Amino acid sequence: MHLIEHVIQRFPDRAKIIRRLYLRDERFRAICEDMEMAVASLKRFEARPDAVLRPEVDEYRHVLVELEEELRDYLSHHGRNHDDG
Repeated sequence: MHLIEHVIQRFPDRAKIIRRLYLRDERFRAICEDMEMAVASLKRFEARPDAVLRPEVDEYRHVLVELEEELRDYLSHHGRNHDDG
């Protein structure tokens, strides 16, 4: 899955601005990359037979919540001047 697809799935109504920011904004791209790494890591830990015992599962879930909040704020501040249509 492409780096921004997780972000677009989370914020589908902002897909156009997400794509635009991803191409033009290094900081936004870094947040998307962090989210992709966190999603991949969470999936790896959730797939383990001992997933319920792994503290990393909750840690990565928390990281994803924080990244989603950061993305929401970023989109609010940097995307408000760009109408998605």
